Amino acid sequence: MINVVFFLLGAISLAYFFLSKNGLTIDRNVIIPGSSGTPRVASLVIGILLLLGAMGATVINSDSRGLRFTFGAISNEALKPGLHLNVPLIQSIKTVTIRPMEVQTSIEVDSDGAITKDNQTIGAELTLFYIYKEDELPFMWKDFGEEKLKSIVLKSTMESFKAQVGKFDIFALPISQDSIRMKTIKQIRLMVSDYPITVTELKITNYDWSEDFDNQIKETMNRSQQVKQKEQELLITEQESQKVVKKAEADKTALITTAEGEKGAAQLRADAKALEGEGIRKYNESIAKTIDLEIKLRELHIKEITAEKWNGQYVPINNYGPIPVQTGGILPLK
Repeated sequence: MINVVFFLLGAISLAYFFLSKNGLTIDRNVIIPGSSGTPRVASLVIGILLLLGAMGATVINSDSRGLRFTFGAISNEALKPGLHLNVPLIQSIKTVTIRPMEVQTSIEVDSDGAITKDNQTIGAELTLFYIYKEDELPFMWKDFGEEKLKSIVLKSTMESFKAQVGKFDIFALPISQDSIRMKTIKQIRLMVSDYPITVTELKITNYDWSEDFDNQIKETMNRSQQVKQKEQELLITEQESQKVVKKAEADKTALITTAEGEKGAAQLRADAKALEGEGIRKYNESIAKTIDLEIKLRELHIKEITAEKWNGQYVPINNYGPIPVQTGGILPLK
């Protein structure tokens, strides 16, 4: 923009120089008065300087850097953003952007496609972003140039992608896309590490494969569905069998518990009976002892009564002998 301003001002100054010699009138109105003195000479000098400034002034924006050439030879240092002046016809400045560069490439499903671990051909669209290393811009321009570097980046991108795809089989691709992208960009950075660029991002989109593999996928899906159906049926059968087994085990446990309960109850009843019999036995023994004692007490009581009522006469206790009869008196015993 500054070049345009300098050029316009220079053109105006030179126009004034040439037109002010005799003056310029339009419809008898003086537009530029005639002059041959200092103002006219000054306009010539200023015009020439402005034109030279237009040819030698270059403004570098903040998203760019400059490369200065002197008689075609590039300087060893990149120019920072701002206004830079050159010697006209001797020096020139080339601006180079430092914003991310974008390159795109497509890998087709053909003989040049990416080959998976299980020999399936894969295609995809790759978009790589990179930037120039600011301190190596003169080296980049002198030894490579933008187009050559772009070609190197594209080649490295394709080779890296194919190398990483070859580590996976086609069925693992859907769940491995992010891993493939990360490993691919890592390999690209390694391959271009000696070049004056920095790889910033990689996008891999629109994975594609052959029509034959599409048909193979459909057939595989059908078979997989059949297998899953059989597995589901087997699972249902196993679950039903497990239900029967669990019910049988529960019934068995219930029977064992019932039997153990009945056994325990019987044992308790037997123990109760034993205790009851022992109680009866002890009761009988106690009664028997009491009766014997009672009999002895009664015998003693009878003897006591007999002793109290005995009048000194002998009363035989032989039940089979004759009963003595008193005839007149009882003879004394000899």
